[in-house]
Amino acid sequence: MTETPEIGTEIPKKADPYFGGFILETLTIGMYGDSKSAIREYLQNSFDSLLLAIEKKITQVSEARIDITMSDSMLVIRDNGMGIGSARAVSVLTSVGASLKDFRSQAGFRGIGRLAGIVFCTSLKFVTKAQGETVQTTVTFNAKQLRQQMSPSHGAKYTLTELLEKNITASQSDGHKPGEHYFEVRLEGLVNPPKECLDPSLMSDFVGQVAPVGYRDDFSFAAQILKAGEERRFPSASQKDATKKSLLDQVRVLIKRGDEETDVRKPYRNQAAVGKDDVPIYDIRIFDPPSRRWWAWIALKKEPGVYKDDRVRAMRVRMRNIQIDGTELMGKQFSSVEGAASFGRFNDWYAGEIFVDPTFVIPNARRDGFEEDDNWMKMQGELADLCADLGRQAYDISRRAQLSIRTLARNTKEIEEKGKSIAAAGTDTDKVIELSNAVNKLQRKVGRALRHADLETSSQLRSLENKLLDVKTRAVRNLGVSQQVDLSEVREQAQLDIISELMAAFREKLDPPTYSKVAKIASELLGSDDF
Repeated sequence: MTETPEIGTEIPKKADPYFGGFILETLTIGMYGDSKSAIREYLQNSFDSLLLAIEKKITQVSEARIDITMSDSMLVIRDNGMGIGSARAVSVLTSVGASLKDFRSQAGFRGIGRLAGIVFCTSLKFVTKAQGETVQTTVTFNAKQLRQQMSPSHGAKYTLTELLEKNITASQSDGHKPGEHYFEVRLEGLVNPPKECLDPSLMSDFVGQVAPVGYRDDFSFAAQILKAGEERRFPSASQKDATKKSLLDQVRVLIKRGDEETDVRKPYRNQAAVGKDDVPIYDIRIFDPPSRRWWAWIALKKEPGVYKDDRVRAMRVRMRNIQIDGTELMGKQFSSVEGAASFGRFNDWYAGEIFVDPTFVIPNARRDGFEEDDNWMKMQGELADLCADLGRQAYDISRRAQLSIRTLARNTKEIEEKGKSIAAAGTDTDKVIELSNAVNKLQRKVGRALRHADLETSSQLRSLENKLLDVKTRAVRNLGVSQQVDLSEVREQAQLDIISELMAAFREKLDPPTYSKVAKIASELLGSDDF
């Protein structure tokens, strides 16, 4: 007689997990907020391959490169790194979330980034060959059909394995040169691609920000930054060679479209726009936290205000010299300074980079932050200390700008004397135009100083405004040109600059729906959305 189990007795049952095809949509289309992130993922994989090829002496450092070839219908990203051997290429390239990379020493390690391009092409191809072999492997994903079949309305019909089997083909061809080694991503039949895929200039701007490329030759502080990186090499995660170090890694990236070719560099220059003027970087600061697990360089300027160039503004976080997130990550750190929520706006006052030890924290799957572990919590505390210091420095710059009235008064006096000299010498159109431009520039400086000035200082600055207006008016009259010059234009520009800073702060602090309402109100009041 079979015994009946007592009520409440647990009976083991075998679990039978089922992964529907919709999960692939989550790992591709749903993983990255911006489709251009796919470009970064492919550059990241190429970079890993090149570093390994250099380590194994397959590729010389001077020859390592990534080529991005563009056309209206196709994007090709090719590197001369390791490539993948024919015996394992198909298996590696058709596996999802099963990367064999070491997360401590390589930029990409989850094995899902290479599928990111499915989002905006008809066919996604991987073509590769390893050194010493004559066999080339091609694996093709039917991206168009995958997008349809992994959508919410179809994703439950197939298991993940069935979905991939239906939409992947693989082939190999013999007869290739044994000495060649490469990996190539081909996004064919572009469908609503990110705008960077169609414009070489935009592609260069994007790659220059996110990829591990070098600095411009004319960036005066490049050597100092590289020297700092050399002195702060992070320990390798390799257990075989505990003394091995990793440098501030760089690789050459070239963008080609037709006959045009661009050697991509980081966008930093010796000056950058603050308001309407280019403001010089007079020095850089190197910062080391107590943990010594990251370091930073910060561009220093003497003028208050945010950088206008999106390519350089704000502190950027980099691991293996590849950018993590955009500018939002450090914006949050500035906003988190205890007792100083207003510091959030100061991230855009600065330009610079933060290089992180890859063995210390782990980038999350979207690469817009780090895994929430104890090390990241510790690093955030150190970043908050840096942000607090930079926020106080920004206030100091503003106060010094208020105290610079003596300099502004001296500059105004010099322009007045120059105006008299030009008037005495007779009409010279070129000199009058040059004088007018100098007056405009100084008027903007006075306008910026007015933002932070007290009542007494404001009175002195208004006096300078009037003197500059007189210089310009006399100069224009000397040309015999009838031109209405209104002091209100200068004040209006100063007001617009203030509004721009406020809107930048709102953008940083408010949720998107609230910011949209604020922007709409500002646009209606100003009659313009140029802020």
